[in-house]
Order: sequence, then C-alpha cells, then structure tokens
Amino acid sequence: MVDKIVNDQWTLLLVITALLLVVAEIGYRCGLRLHKARDDARRSQIGGVQGAVLGLLGLLLGFTFAMAVQRYDTRRDLVLKEANAVGTTWLRAGLLPEAHRAPVKELLRRYVEVRLKYEALLRDRAKLAEGLALSAELQNELWRHAEAAATESPTPVIAAFITALNEVIDTDAERIAAGRNQIPGGVWVLLVLVAAFGCFTGSYGSGAEGARSPFTNLFLPVLIAVVIAMIFDLTHSRQGVIGISQQPLIDLLASIQPKAPR
Repeated sequence: MVDKIVNDQWTLLLVITALLLVVAEIGYRCGLRLHKARDDARRSQIGGVQGAVLGLLGLLLGFTFAMAVQRYDTRRDLVLKEANAVGTTWLRAGLLPEAHRAPVKELLRRYVEVRLKYEALLRDRAKLAEGLALSAELQNELWRHAEAAATESPTPVIAAFITALNEVIDTDAERIAAGRNQIPGGVWVLLVLVAAFGCFTGSYGSGAEGARSPFTNLFLPVLIAVVIAMIFDLTHSRQGVIGISQQPLIDLLASIQPKAPR
C-alpha cells in the first residue's frame, strides 16, 4: 500500500516528517488554549495520556521493525541459496552428455548475469518485469535440455542434475514471493496514526505548560519519521540505503566465467 503512494524511502521520509511536524504544531497551539484557560484538572491528565500513547507507539514501532527485519533476512538468505543452487547445477552440468554440457553451462552463466543485471534495476518496474521474463525464458531452455538429456540417458546422474535445476527454479519463485511479501497496509496506517497522535499529545503537553519544547515539536517527529522510513526501506528490496548484497552471485559468476586461454 505504502509503495503505491511513495516511490522511495526519501519521499516517505519527507512526507512523514512534514505530516508529523504539522500535527505537532497543531497540538502545541491547541495546548496553548488550555494554558490560557488555566484548566488545571485537564492539564493534570495530559501526562498519563502522553505516556500511554508513546508506549503504544514504541510497541508498534518495535513490532513493525521486527516484521521488516524478518523479511530482510529472508531475502538476504535467498540470495545465498540461489547462488548455491546455481553453482551446484553448473557443476552437475559437467556430467551431462556432450551435446548438452556446454549449452547448459552457457545458459547458467547467462542466467546469473541476468539476475545481477536486473537486480540493480529493481526501482524500475518495467525493467523488473523484463528481467523476470528473461529469467523464465532461460529456465525453460534449461529444462528443455534436462528433458532431452533424461530421454537420451535416464541415469542417476541426470536425475541429480534435474534435482539441482529444480532447486534453481524453486528458489527463483521464493525470491519473487519474498519480494512481494510486504508489511500489510493496515499496519502502516495504524503506525502513522499512532505516530501522529503521539506527536500531537507531546506538543499538546508543551502548549499546556506554555513553553515550546524543541524535543516534542521538532526532534521527536523527525526521529519517528526516520525510524518509519528505515522500516520501509528494510521491507522493500528495490530501495537503496539498506540493500541486499548480491555478492554470492557475483562470486559465482566470477567462478563460472570461461577461462581465458594462456
């Protein structure tokens, strides 16, 4: 839901910061009215409300952050899993019949290149779709070779190659699913609403005391906005500050590149 409204974590940071600062200013001005009215009974209730709202906000931020880290770890682990699966398939391709050995290894090398090329272009949805389509085409070509090899020589060696290739295809599906597994929109709405109410009550208390506080009117809204933007970045693989390292695939590509003649 959030990714349909904003394009990246920087836009989200600016939007949330502006929203919370405005809400904090409104809360301060409302609190000033209470200060001028000198309603001590209502002022004495502000502290309890502030503590309850900020405690709820801390709980929601911690819960949402844990969800984001879990999704981040899953996507990171799948990169290593995919590199291992492709590497195993490449090694077992060396045991295929001669007619399939070189073509399969070349297809696997191209497959890794496609994965790395389009992983860097995830911000562009059109490029992402193009990369997924190319990956699917390469998988289909690899599977045709596996079927032909199994028909020509139905041996345990071919069966082991097919098992490894299945792992490559399954891991690709897992990576796609992990990329789509975002924090539910309702959680984002609740988080922003509680954050806004927390900033409102904090500044309302300052206004009720008749003294503007830089902490409640400025630092708290900015800090909350930064945390929300970080959570957003953790859950979106196509964003950039907290990215997923593709080093396992980079190392794999270097190891399966054709060796230059001496």
